[in-house]
Formats: sequence, structure tokens, C-alpha cells
Amino acid sequence: MQKSHPFQPLLLLFFFGYLLTALIACAPAGTPRDSVAIAPRPALLRIGITANAPPLIYKEGRRFTGLEADFARKLARYTGKKAKFINLDWDELIPALEADKIDIIMSAMTITQARQYRIAFTNPYLRSGQILLVRLQEKSRFSTGIYSLMNSSYVIGLIKNTTGDLFITSTINGARVKYFTEPDDAVEALIDKEIDAFVYDAPMVCYYAAVNENNKLSPILTLTTEEYLAWGIRKDNIVLLEQANAFLRDLQDRQQLLPMIRSRIPYM
Repeated sequence: MQKSHPFQPLLLLFFFGYLLTALIACAPAGTPRDSVAIAPRPALLRIGITANAPPLIYKEGRRFTGLEADFARKLARYTGKKAKFINLDWDELIPALEADKIDIIMSAMTITQARQYRIAFTNPYLRSGQILLVRLQEKSRFSTGIYSLMNSSYVIGLIKNTTGDLFITSTINGARVKYFTEPDDAVEALIDKEIDAFVYDAPMVCYYAAVNENNKLSPILTLTTEEYLAWGIRKDNIVLLEQANAFLRDLQDRQQLLPMIRSRIPYM
């Protein structure tokens, strides 16, 4: 980056700081919708999510939790509204926003040119990208990140049609890949030595490394792609866009943004 960014402190951390996607389909792996349409109301903030991307947004029992849920509840209070989560399939989020079925997308969505044609984005709150998850005892073999996978016989775990999949298959000729539907399955395969590395979004990789500390997994904190996470808002909803950006600035000014991120994303 050439110029200082208002969220420059995030760049000093090892990361990053989701997609979870690039251009068309970097979706978190399939989560069914469990919410019905809610009509717009002035006192309600309808928050579109796909709750399958810990530590950013997921469900524990009946409650939505994660960094995005923390942000959403605070944003609702900031705007004087009540938060209402609308859990949808990933590919339904933008159409739901365009159809005024939700007010904002807060679901680990990255800013892409394709999406910017359809919706507006707030200022980014997190710099992310694709990194590797490997076994701790083999960490030194992957010290150069993605470059460690080139011209090798390593078996690479990927989630189909995600940023990691698109990046690896377009960058490494003849890559030996094994596809998974859910990241949990890929992590288990890594533990069981069925794959040598798992390529996925930085926040999630750090999360899985932390919760699998006893299994001795480690993230390789070298970004192979650069992506920025932000919240999506309809282009005609200028008021909410300005409120959301003001909310982010307020968190930054009061030095709350970084602690919120650190509380949810390990290895920072």
C-alpha cells in the first residue's frame, strides 16, 4: 500500500488482520437459511449473514456469535435500532440486499470489483487473505507460504470454489489438491496426515490453529492474496452507509476496533 490508511494499525499485525471469496464465489461452505423475510422497519436493523465462518460469524446453540455479530450488535445500538439477524445461504446475501429484504451484509464479505457493481461497501475493517494451515512440526517446510507449495508433491486441502481454490489452481500447475465441503473436514484431514497444508482465509485459519492447539497445528502468517473485509449496503441507502462508516471511525478513535478483533481472532 502506498498511502497510510485509517486502519493502518491492522497492517502491523501478522495477518491480515474472509474472503471469503473472490469475484464470483468465495463463499463460506454451505449453511442452510433458517430465517424468513422481515419487512423493513425504522427501528430495526436487518443484518444479513451466512453463519458458518468462525470466528467471524457462526452460531452457538440458538445465538449468533463471532466478530461480525459483535460489530452488528454495537452498530445497531449506535444507530438506535434493534439488531435482527437474517441467516441466508451465501449466494442469497447480495440479492436479498438488492431486494430490500436486509439492510446490511455483515458476513465476512470481501470487497471485489464484481460486487462493487451491485452494492456499496463501507470502509474495510480487516485486511485478510489466503494463508496456510500446517502441522506444527513441519512448519519450517512452509516458511515461504504459497511458494513452498510450488514444484512440490504436497497435497493441498481446498474448499471448492473459494478464493483459495481459485488461487491455487490458477497459480500452481499440476497442483495435487484434495477438495472438502467443510473446513472442519479439511482440518481433520490435516491432523490425520491426509493432506500437507490447508489453504483458507486468514481469520479462519488462525481460529482453527487456536482451537486445535493440542493437535499442534500452526498458521503460516504470510498472505498469498490481499483482500479487504467490509460491510455491504444498498447503493441508495446513503444514510446507513454514512452511519456505518462513522461507527467504524468511532471504534477506531476510541481504540476499540483492534481489541475487538484480537478478542475473536487468535495469533494476532
